[in-house]
Amino acid sequence: MDMLMALALSIGVLIALWVKFGGMLAPGLAIAVPAGIIAWACFFAAGGKTQGLQKAIAANVSGVIWVLLCNLLIAGLGLQNLAWVLIGVVAFLIVMQSKVAALSFIPGGFAGAAVTAASGAGTDIKANLMVAVALIAGAVLGYISEMGAGMIAKKA
Repeated sequence: MDMLMALALSIGVLIALWVKFGGMLAPGLAIAVPAGIIAWACFFAAGGKTQGLQKAIAANVSGVIWVLLCNLLIAGLGLQNLAWVLIGVVAFLIVMQSKVAALSFIPGGFAGAAVTAASGAGTDIKANLMVAVALIAGAVLGYISEMGAGMIAKKA
């Protein structure tokens, strides 16, 4: 079996299981399964292998942290009318953090931020943590699917 077919099989099986059971990771947080799938994509977009895993997780989680900090600042200081400015600052910071090697996958930072914003987690630390956990799980599943595909392709 060629690597592409093995990868398709590995991802197909694992993603089906993620869709079935991933929601158990963060009950009540509907974004958990899509967040994992987005992080899975980030893993491959970041180059796969161990380096892609590290970059996807670091960048995705940084996006969660930036959005949480932004939400806390907006809520704590009553800056709802200036939220758009703070969101622009967050976007600036996500790009600038790419000077740090581990955070250099800019799309991962934006993906983590977007998923967090879409989750409605707001200033709820636990909900933001659950988004981060779902993102980490998705990247790890990407790594597992890549490794599994390698094993399947070698056996065939």
